[in-house]
Amino acid sequence: MAQPPIVVEGLSKRFRIYHQRSDTLKEALVDRRRARFEEFWAVKEISFEVQEGETFGIIGANGSGKSTLLKCIAGILTPDRGRVSVRGRLASLLEVGAGFHPDYSGRENIYLNGAILGLPRRYINSVMDEIIGFAELEQFIDNPVRNYSSGMYARLGFSIAIHMDPDILLLDEVLAVGDEAFQRRCIDHIDGMRRDGRTLIFVSHAADTVRNLCDRCLWIEHGAGREVGGTEFVVDAYIGEVNHREMVALQASAADRGGTQPGWMGVRLTEVSFLGKEENSVETGEELSVRISYEAPDPLRNVRFRISFYPTGQATLLSAQTDDGELGRVALEASGTVTLRIPQVPFLDGVYGTKVEIEDIASGKAYTELDRPQSFRVQAPGRWESGLALVGHSWELPVRHEKVVGL
Repeated sequence: MAQPPIVVEGLSKRFRIYHQRSDTLKEALVDRRRARFEEFWAVKEISFEVQEGETFGIIGANGSGKSTLLKCIAGILTPDRGRVSVRGRLASLLEVGAGFHPDYSGRENIYLNGAILGLPRRYINSVMDEIIGFAELEQFIDNPVRNYSSGMYARLGFSIAIHMDPDILLLDEVLAVGDEAFQRRCIDHIDGMRRDGRTLIFVSHAADTVRNLCDRCLWIEHGAGREVGGTEFVVDAYIGEVNHREMVALQASAADRGGTQPGWMGVRLTEVSFLGKEENSVETGEELSVRISYEAPDPLRNVRFRISFYPTGQATLLSAQTDDGELGRVALEASGTVTLRIPQVPFLDGVYGTKVEIEDIASGKAYTELDRPQSFRVQAPGRWESGLALVGHSWELPVRHEKVVGL
């Protein structure tokens, strides 16, 4: 049986972090008695194999060791422990501008990268126009690359990598730079390489992209392998952990705030809670109740309650408010609880924050508001839709009806 194109066994990579340099002779003599650096293991005992024709994803937070691991596989860095075995011609796009000489033109850097890979000049000439055309750099290809923007660097680097006829392609956050059209062309070309049976290692923060492109996946955390296996399983485990940590942080922040300070006319929001099958957790399509507790010195009249939902770190996804006509005719207790019921939660997997407001109907002035008083987690097991929300829909299909021929 042939050896897999990539084998990583017990790979570890260490860096030295140096302390502040001594400014005087006395400090230098004293510093000789203690270590002037500390060791930092960026990658720790990672092992996996990538089979021929497989697209292998690597996910993890910033600083988890993903790029260091890829540089070890590419031969840019030498592991301190373990080994890497690569079978076949390998091309890589690990960071913007990597492998480029800033004083050379784009065309000269194409020849340089081809020579590094051991390709004859004749072959490079045969794909030169394709490289330039894919990168959309016809007008600038003979200018020094030091004058290129980051997007131009990314387009040229990706175009060189995919046109050098690699057996193995390493891509590190290649879709993080470039416009939407370029990213789509990259995805289309990667899909084509997969169909051609090329071996790819793909690093990305975009979970949906990893799900769609990768056959298997490795999750790295603090330099160590946390999970390796089927993409769906590993990505779900990673996103679940990210969501859990984010929710814990938001809840701690909300607890520290302890509700709002009294607002206009002494009205105050005291608590917001989410009730599904579990507290602060619900599945897509399930019922969710949001309980909003408030206090006021007097009964409330002509007020409006509003709650806005948004994925953490993003803009409002949707909001719901009480009916002005109904609340304009009644008085509410000075202290009480208002409950919003959503029969079927439309949100997809993620952690969602809220903003709760109490307003005067006539003037629109806010009595009080509470931003991110609490967060809740939505899980979408078994759903393949991407995005933020699930919209009710149906399909009509042109089903072909064939006659059943008796035996």
